[in-house]
Amino acid sequence: MTLPDIQSADVVVIGAGMAGVSAARALTQGGTRVVVVEASDRVGGRVHTIRDFAEAPVEAGAEFIHGVNAATWSDVRAAGLAAQAVPYLRSSWFNLGASTHWLPMQLAHPGVWRTADILWSLGHLRGDDQSAAAFIARKGYRGRARQLAQLALTGHLPGSVEEVGVRGLVADGVLRLEEGLNHRVLDGYDRLPAHIALGLDIRFGFEVVNIAWTPDAVEITARDGRRVQARAGITTLPHGVLHAGVVTFEPALPQGKVSAVSRIATGPVAKVLLRFEDRFWPRRMAQLICGDGPVTLYWPTSYGTEGPPVLIAYATGPRARELSRAGDALAIELTLDDLGRLFPRAVPRRLLRDARFVDWLADPTALGGYTFLPSGAVGAREQLAAPDTGALLWAGSATVSRPVADTVEAAYLSGLRAASQVSAILRHP
Repeated sequence: MTLPDIQSADVVVIGAGMAGVSAARALTQGGTRVVVVEASDRVGGRVHTIRDFAEAPVEAGAEFIHGVNAATWSDVRAAGLAAQAVPYLRSSWFNLGASTHWLPMQLAHPGVWRTADILWSLGHLRGDDQSAAAFIARKGYRGRARQLAQLALTGHLPGSVEEVGVRGLVADGVLRLEEGLNHRVLDGYDRLPAHIALGLDIRFGFEVVNIAWTPDAVEITARDGRRVQARAGITTLPHGVLHAGVVTFEPALPQGKVSAVSRIATGPVAKVLLRFEDRFWPRRMAQLICGDGPVTLYWPTSYGTEGPPVLIAYATGPRARELSRAGDALAIELTLDDLGRLFPRAVPRRLLRDARFVDWLADPTALGGYTFLPSGAVGAREQLAAPDTGALLWAGSATVSRPVADTVEAAYLSGLRAASQVSAILRHP
């Protein structure tokens, strides 16, 4: 009889996404013996760069560094990565119904003026939490104003207006994504987690099915029987995986943790990558936001440059779910039909040279795109992050609200927080 493969370490980190590698590096630099286990065959998690689609890297997952003060900038610079500023405020196009125009022109339409106070209203909420749909109804938005409000409240989130809670939207800092200056990593976003992961002991193809925890030890078991025992552990399992219950815990998680998992929601996110023979969209267009249709927004991978003519169609919430149900081939067809609606003179279908569908909902290592807080769920992220499971600590982008929840920066910061908590356990067992 062959005995199971059992490894030992000071700390075991579950997941080699941004949270996992950031935590592991911080601990390793302090002399701690760390083993990282990863279900897939790569580093990065939802940072996933495709290099065989066009002459330049194309992002199948996370796309941007949000803001000029993001905590990840120090590592971007240390890795020597080139980044390009993408000024959305002055370079966005908008489609509301039958018209596609530069964003300032759309905002000048009298039909959207009623939404001018939406940010102020969100910052001065009173009473109980409510859904985005209830907020819109209470404000009395109609027509173009309603479309614009729906996009403002759910455009960045993978939930419908009926699902998203407005207090959670504010608590998660989502409105900050409308401000500041975003940057795209021209060398490919995957270079950032790869830089952080240099020298780490990472075991790929390790699909965790059980986590046993006590006040002074953690043991994890893979589907193939491999095990790792450690004095402490950090889990960065995506919320979608936790919510699906595909990993068991021994003993069962405390009620506060169970409640947090049930209150947070993971929603679908999908991308259609499209490479064309020529560019047919405005050269200065950084993004095209859609009030309706199968796609939430489009953005070119080369803003204002001579890079490859690639558009990324990005869908969230109900739109992404419909594309997921359609499947790869039909999702691409639906997107091309939509581009034909948006750019009728260009006939995008004739210019298409390659296309690829990316469905995070169908990825077994993620089981969804990003998380959001439904009505009444404020505080759930803090519950998920709470150090209430002995030597097992919690990290991942779903465990952080600030500066913006469920971003690469949030994952990065959560890994540093968990590493600090583990260091305290190791110093004072």
